[in-house]
Amino acid sequence: MPGPLTERPGVFSAPVVGRLLAVFLPVALLAGGIVFLLCYQDRANEESLHEQAGIYMVDLHSNIIAREVETVESDLLYLAGQIALRHYLAGGAGAQDEIQEEYLLFCKKRAVYDQIRYIDADGKERVRINFNNARPAIVAESDLQPKADRYYFVEAMRLARGEVFVSPFDLNVEHGEIEQPLKPTIRFATPVFDALGTKRGVLVLNYLGEALLRKLAEVSHTFPGTMLLLNRDGYFLRGSTPEREWGFMLGHNQTFATDHPAVWASMTAQVKGQCQTSDGLFTFEALALNRAGSDAAVGDSGVIVVAHTPPDVLEARSGQLARRLVLLYGVLVFALLPLAWYLAYIGSQRKAHERQLEESEGRLRSLSTQLITAQEEERRGISRDLHDELGQVVTSVTLDLQRAAQAGDAAKKDEMIGRGLRGASCLLDRIHEISTRVRPPMLDDLGLKDAVQSLLSDFEQRTAIVPKADLRFEHEAVPAAVSAGVYRILQEALTNVSRHAETSEVFVSLHVASGRVALTVRDAGVGFDALALDGKRLGVLGMRERAELLGGIFTLKAAPGKGTEIHAVIPVADSVA
Repeated sequence: MPGPLTERPGVFSAPVVGRLLAVFLPVALLAGGIVFLLCYQDRANEESLHEQAGIYMVDLHSNIIAREVETVESDLLYLAGQIALRHYLAGGAGAQDEIQEEYLLFCKKRAVYDQIRYIDADGKERVRINFNNARPAIVAESDLQPKADRYYFVEAMRLARGEVFVSPFDLNVEHGEIEQPLKPTIRFATPVFDALGTKRGVLVLNYLGEALLRKLAEVSHTFPGTMLLLNRDGYFLRGSTPEREWGFMLGHNQTFATDHPAVWASMTAQVKGQCQTSDGLFTFEALALNRAGSDAAVGDSGVIVVAHTPPDVLEARSGQLARRLVLLYGVLVFALLPLAWYLAYIGSQRKAHERQLEESEGRLRSLSTQLITAQEEERRGISRDLHDELGQVVTSVTLDLQRAAQAGDAAKKDEMIGRGLRGASCLLDRIHEISTRVRPPMLDDLGLKDAVQSLLSDFEQRTAIVPKADLRFEHEAVPAAVSAGVYRILQEALTNVSRHAETSEVFVSLHVASGRVALTVRDAGVGFDALALDGKRLGVLGMRERAELLGGIFTLKAAPGKGTEIHAVIPVADSVA
């Protein structure tokens, strides 16, 4: 019997408190360090993501602007080289109507040019198409204006063939007044030459800047900060609000330079870069729109693309994660304290429990010894039964043979020999019956498939119940233990059918495939109530135990008047032959 347990420590005894501190403090410090590292790493990762997002958006805006400028320059040079324009410059009949219709169609199709103009060498407009808010029209000759004093005309007249002047990005001016509503415009101009190579004037495209600003806005909606577009003096061409834009033409001095002087100083010192201040993260790149005769990064017609990520955006996610982690840490520490106390308390009882476990192991060893003794007793009983049963038959045969040897009468001798032979035959039958009951020899000699076929044939001859079999073997090699188990389950199931089912046929399915053996035995007999099953009477308990000992599963379906079905699935790969 187990001895008495050692005295259990108190809930707040010194050993418990000592173990509590040893468990709780290291875990709490480790969790705090992990929270700090996670917050620090997440903040660094978040800053890196915002930096990459700013660089990506600035590059994207710069590429859009560059592609748009290249497209407009391509259109301008295409129009300047048209045969219709040369015909017009040569004074051909009907040439002016032809060139006006050509420009009118081009303006309508492209829908990004507010004006298409040809200005002669004296600065007088000769051909002009106005877009008129998507209703292009040819401007009457009486409405054509002199442009000799306009800077874009003067600059374009200085260029060689194939060069393009690009004006600063500003608002369109008509008759000395800023056009209303505001119309952002970039003017592209190139000199025009006749067939003799004489410079005859300038071709001008007034590009609708709103088209460019709209494209930039479309790709900016996913950016968490603000995308800005500045001119070379820091005035907003595209600002955080419309009221801050075009200050250099509308007479207000709201500029990026006054808002962020430190960042502006960095921007004027380099073409492309990134800096962070208390106002947030700024990513920028300066672009030169007018590349004709200028190597300056920005120049008079230059723009600066700026991506501004404010501090609240920079810190939003990392701050939120930090708050959550701190809250989680508090909950963890609060939950850890009773857990640590519990661990400390049960740890102090471990020695007493170890002694109890040692005593339990002793009792288990004793039980194992008793089980082995019971098995030996059972074997001795089987041996005694075999000896007594078969010994009587052998003794009877021996006596008959002895009497036959002593008999003088031939008829008597023959009778004794006949009786001996019948006894010997009975002995062989009993030996065969006992051997078959212990293990069918056909399983070892022919395998599971042939053994099952033989069993079904014998069953039909003995009971007149017709078995309908579906035997499918993808391979014949089935481990001996599995073969024996399946055979016994089928044997017991057929016995139950013959005794209880009251049916004339039974369905048997045996499939060996995919690393398993699946056996189904189904009849349409009287059935029974499975809930009130007497497992010992019907042998169901034995069938279930055989299947489960082999690592398989066993199921039974039955209902009064609806027959019975047993199904067993046993793995082959996991079985031991």
